[in-house]
Amino acid sequence: MIARGVVVGLVLLAAVVLQTAVFPALTLFGFRPDLLLLVTVTVATRDGALAGLRVGAVAGLISDLLVTSSPVGLGVLVFGVAGALVGWSRPYFAPTSLTAPLLLVAAASVLGTAAYGVMAALLADERVGASLVLQGAIAVGLYNTLLAPVAGALVRRISDAFPLRGTATD
Repeated sequence: MIARGVVVGLVLLAAVVLQTAVFPALTLFGFRPDLLLLVTVTVATRDGALAGLRVGAVAGLISDLLVTSSPVGLGVLVFGVAGALVGWSRPYFAPTSLTAPLLLVAAASVLGTAAYGVMAALLADERVGASLVLQGAIAVGLYNTLLAPVAGALVRRISDAFPLRGTATD
């Protein structure tokens, strides 16, 4: 279990490095993917609500401290809730479906990005407007959906190599 946590932590660290160093040069409509949200959603899709909540909370804290300039805790809330909701919706999709993970990534990316923008606007961030939130949510959703097969393959390998134990209630 500790080894799995270390490996997932390294994946989150790699996601931060890619998101801050590589993807600013590879924007889509002026927006870049949210790799931390993508990792959260793919872990939740594969391993359930509790794993999604845990990874989402850590990814949100990393995002709050290193990537964005929004209030600390906003990313923890949004990413954690997104991970939990995706994990809870997982039993309603066919386990062998190829499109279900893509739909979950698309929906969670759009809704997570929109929720983050709305919450930032409610917390008096003047940089955020309704049109910017809508554009960003659609662009991030599209970009994350395009990157979902790569992230899904990586998370699948991690889950197979380091399976969760004691998740009967997950």
